[in-house]
Amino acid sequence: MVIPTEKHPRKPGRPKAIPEKYEPLVVELYEQGYGFRAIARILREEYGLNPDYTTVRRTLIRMGRVRKGNHAQEK
Repeated sequence: MVIPTEKHPRKPGRPKAIPEKYEPLVVELYEQGYGFRAIARILREEYGLNPDYTTVRRTLIRMGRVRKGNHAQEK
């Protein structure tokens, strides 16, 4: 017997290296002046995540904080 659940089924594939709950932290650290590699190191050492610096960059691009191809966006 199958019991229907109210939760949405999990999407297939690999989970994100930076979960959604940490995305505001990534933006906050970037706005404080940290670079992509420094943010990746902080997430690794303090939060137990293991993102590459390019993952941090892509997260910031997706959130509209950095323009694609130019990480030194004018504020």
